[in-house]
Formats: sequence, structure tokens, C-alpha cells
Amino acid sequence: MIVFNTNPRRAIIAGAVVIVALLIGIAVAGALAIKLPTTIFTHILITLILVMLGAMAWLAYNMVALANISYALDRNAFVIRWGSVREIVPMGDVQRVIAASNIADGLKYTGAPLPGWWIGRGSHPALGEIRFCSNAPLNRQLIVVTPDMNYAISPADIDKFLEAFRARFDMGPTQAVQAAHLMPRIMTWPFWGDRLAHTLILIAIGLNAVLFAVGFARYPALPPQVVLHFDATGTPDRFGPSNQVFGPAIIAFELFIINFLIALGVYARGEKLAAYLAWGGSAIVQLLFLFAMITVAFTA
Repeated sequence: MIVFNTNPRRAIIAGAVVIVALLIGIAVAGALAIKLPTTIFTHILITLILVMLGAMAWLAYNMVALANISYALDRNAFVIRWGSVREIVPMGDVQRVIAASNIADGLKYTGAPLPGWWIGRGSHPALGEIRFCSNAPLNRQLIVVTPDMNYAISPADIDKFLEAFRARFDMGPTQAVQAAHLMPRIMTWPFWGDRLAHTLILIAIGLNAVLFAVGFARYPALPPQVVLHFDATGTPDRFGPSNQVFGPAIIAFELFIINFLIALGVYARGEKLAAYLAWGGSAIVQLLFLFAMITVAFTA
């Protein structure tokens, strides 16, 4: 097979600029969270920091993938490499190769709006669905057209690629190749497409976020000592510093992590119902701790 590389410089620079901006944002938000009085605004800042950290991880993963896009071809197959993903396109399925600039009008693309970040799905009225595996501007891309899927690519040397592609296309395949979309096993796990699992987990996370929000919102009005426990008659019998108001939220979060990992292991063994019950139970636990949080936060 002959391999054609890409020029990922534009995509890497764009991603690096956004990551630096996020790092600055994290530093500013962290400084504000530390220096300003503890209020609900602190909770917002911490949530923002977590979101930015997640965005950085996503950007870093995709930058590595964008830096490792290449295209290999012979008479039988055209193989797109994108990070750890391999797209195998039988040459017998290829109908033609066109310039992406020819379909700019009417093109719909749902990927990240960054220079060189042409990764994801798109569509065009005349072609149908397009899978983008490119790190160059649209005018430096080609569309490989097949009956079932179209592929947007960006070899660094377009002329050399077209010459090699047409030569092999004209000769025709010597054997049949099966089309395939190859990914690491973890990326093919059914969990990623399980909406019920995602819903139950998000409900638990949302309730835990509410737990912390109640603590941060109430904290400024708390006295130095708060009630931590009541005896059988309902009389307070244990007190602690006001920062103990976050205790229920922290414990609930730790329980969520433990429960999530156990349920994930159960799910991996194919016992989906048990995993659903565990994640649903985790949401109920968060709700119970929310009642405890309200009791601590509003009992002075």
C-alpha cells in the first residue's frame, strides 16, 4: 500500500490556542473561587472549571487524532487512519473522487468550528452523508464517493494522491474487500449508546450538583457551629464547624463514584438490569443525602 500523510499544523495550532485559553480560564476561575467569599458563585466557578477540564481532555484527544490522519491505498482498498480508528473502503465500491469545494453550497457540517478540525459527520443534498477525516480547509479536501458513505479527506499532496488513486481505480481490484469501520474495543462498547444508562447516571450527577449548590448557597448565612446530629427526641446532640455543611454532598459523591464503578463492572458482564438498578439506586441515595443536606444547612 502507498501511504499519504496530511498537514495537521493548522488544526494543532487551533486546538493549542483553545487549550491555552481554557488554561487561563481555569486559572482565573480557580483564583476567584479561592479569594472570593464562599457562596453559590463559588459553586458556579467550580462547575465551570470541571467543564473546562473536560473540554481540554476532549481537545487533547482529538488533537492527537488530527495529527495522525493518513490515507493508504492499493488496488483493493482505500484505508483512512484517524488516530486509533481505521476506515476500510473497498476500491470496488468507489464511484468517483471530487473536490470538496464543488459541494460547498448546501454542505452541512456538525463538527467543531475550529480551523482544520474537519472531523465528524456532514451531509449534502446531492451526495448524502459525509464522514469527515480531514485537517485542512474545505478547498484542500477531496470527497471519495461510494454508494453507502462519502469520505472527506485532505492528503497533503493532492495531485500525487489523485494520480495514484486514479491509476489503481482504473486497474480495478484483484480481490473483494469487506468494508469496515474499525475502532478500539472500548469504543464499540454498547454502554456509549445506552441512553437509559446515561439518563440514570446524569440524574445522579445532577442531584449531587444540587447537593453542593445547596451547601454553597446556604454557607454564607450559617453560624460558626451547625447541628450535625439529633437524638431520638429530635434534640441536637452534636455540633460542628459550618464547613461540615458540605459533608453530606462529599459523602454522597464518594458513594456515587463507588456505585458507578461497581455498576460499570456489572454492565460489562452483560447484566444490564442490575447495572440500571444500581445507577437508579445511586440517584435515590443522592436524593436522601439532599434531605440530610437541607437539614444541616437550615438548622442553625
